[in-house]
Amino acid sequence: MIPMSIFDPVRPLPASIAAEMAEAPFQSEHYHALFAIGIVLFVFTFMFNLLADYISYRFRQTGEASL
Repeated sequence: MIPMSIFDPVRPLPASIAAEMAEAPFQSEHYHALFAIGIVLFVFTFMFNLLADYISYRFRQTGEASL
């Protein structure tokens, strides 16, 4: 379901996986799509954590006044 407007309600990715996994027939397109959603969620989370770690490393103070 693609929302027609930016103001239409949507469901977060983890909620979609949790709500629909019990209803998806094993080895169906729907089943594989839910796993694809999980992979996309994992990749975005991993990339966000890498970016946060890089920013944290980049701006870490070494005990001296360095701005």
